[in-house]
Amino acid sequence: MDLSFAIEPVYIATLFFFIVGLQRMSHPLTARSGIVWAGAAMLIATLVTFFTTGLSNLVLIAIAIVIGGGFGYIAAKRVAMTNMPQMIALYNGMGGGAAACISAVALLETHSMVTGGIAVVGGLIGAVSF
Repeated sequence: MDLSFAIEPVYIATLFFFIVGLQRMSHPLTARSGIVWAGAAMLIATLVTFFTTGLSNLVLIAIAIVIGGGFGYIAAKRVAMTNMPQMIALYNGMGGGAAACISAVALLETHSMVTGGIAVVGGLIGAVSF
């Protein structure tokens, strides 16, 4: 059964969840539920991407997510609230470094000018935030 017609509406729904999550994170009383909304959106978008793009290394990707998520969970539980800004800055920097690495790999496999341009811009933004 082909479910390709349902992919775009799911991505639009996850966009809505992200927006609601960001809006709720703007106030201290609703920040926790905003994180839940945004986390649910990320989980849904990741699962849809995994199962619709024909990835060949799902086991390797899942292992990397579990290991990275485990380290992140342990670090988040151990850090004191007074050190939370430094931890968030570290996570943002690591995300920028990951974006730069992904862009570098995309440049190696790019054959079109548009995709190459997007990879260059993503790499520059990722490198600056790293």
